[in-house]
Amino acid sequence: MDRSRKALFSTPDRLSLDELIVPGDLPPGEVKCRLVYGRHIEHVDFLPYARKTIHSLVLMEAGSLEYPFKYLDRSGIEQFQRSRREYDEVLFVKNGAITDSSYCNLAFLSGETWYTPSEPLLHGTCRERLIHARLIQPCRITPDDLPDFSHVSLINAMLDLTDLVIPVDSIISGDTF
Repeated sequence: MDRSRKALFSTPDRLSLDELIVPGDLPPGEVKCRLVYGRHIEHVDFLPYARKTIHSLVLMEAGSLEYPFKYLDRSGIEQFQRSRREYDEVLFVKNGAITDSSYCNLAFLSGETWYTPSEPLLHGTCRERLIHARLIQPCRITPDDLPDFSHVSLINAMLDLTDLVIPVDSIISGDTF
């Protein structure tokens, strides 16, 4: 959040979340905290988190899509989601390399080693934590490299490395591949 604020608003100070009040009447189950911010925190939501069921993934050329920061406006990503047809989730390909999905970073398993695309659209917090812990290694991964991997993991702040793992043979090439 502070990295985004610094880049987007030239705001060097760090926001403190110490005073964030977590309501006592949270919905049952997993809950995500969503912060809407600019120079300051504007709004805080606590929302039920429902994990998606993912069985099939489709590769789609990202074209000019850029997503270096989390934005409220996800219309560019949602456009791809609407065109995924019968597939559960989109995997973006940009400049010939796989980047991420519409809502997660990725890790690919080869043997016992997990690799993550070296140039994702979004450098997510879970991805960065796993890199620093040396649990995943960044490398360039192209669609042609997929046979070198057995599984893909979808990771984000709510999904850790082994929470949502899918066989690589569930990845289908889209119309442009």
